Amino acid sequence: MDQLEFQDLVRTNLDSLYNYAQVLARFQSDAEDLLQETLLRAFRAFSSFKRELSFKVWLFKIMKNARIDRDRRVRVRPVEEEWKAEDDLARDVLVYPVPLNPEEILLRRLTLEEVREAIRRLPIILREVVELREIEGLSYQQIAEVIDRPIGTVMSRLYRGRHLLRSSLQEPPTGWVKSRSAHGL
Repeated sequence: MDQLEFQDLVRTNLDSLYNYAQVLARFQSDAEDLLQETLLRAFRAFSSFKRELSFKVWLFKIMKNARIDRDRRVRVRPVEEEWKAEDDLARDVLVYPVPLNPEEILLRRLTLEEVREAIRRLPIILREVVELREIEGLSYQQIAEVIDRPIGTVMSRLYRGRHLLRSSLQEPPTGWVKSRSAHGL
């Protein structure tokens, strides 16, 4: 458990950590501050890290707690209240199956950044689980550990988040109809 081992583990997960910080924070500068605070906390607690656990999940949990602590320090509504309000809003959205197959995505030439941007437009309570599952590849159990909620809640939020994401990606980009008709599609 030395400094070099910590650096190697962080280096391996740095992009994921930064992406998750962007999900939790409203502004890029806040995301950077949150990332820095998380790494400092993790470094100080690294000796207590259990090797049988996922380092990425451990860091995500530290980051989530750092965000909650930051919100409390600046005396804004606790993040849980904010997320509850967004959860209520997300629940009010009509959720219905919107098919979005891989061929359609290819035809539309969606880039990863466009998909990430669509994820960022989701309510935070849904955005967090979609990011952790679809981008970071965490299991339902790992997500439940990070957000400190039951697996059923994770599954429900993921279901709603995926459908809202599909709905937002359904809008064809400008000029898409022309290019399809020009190619005889």
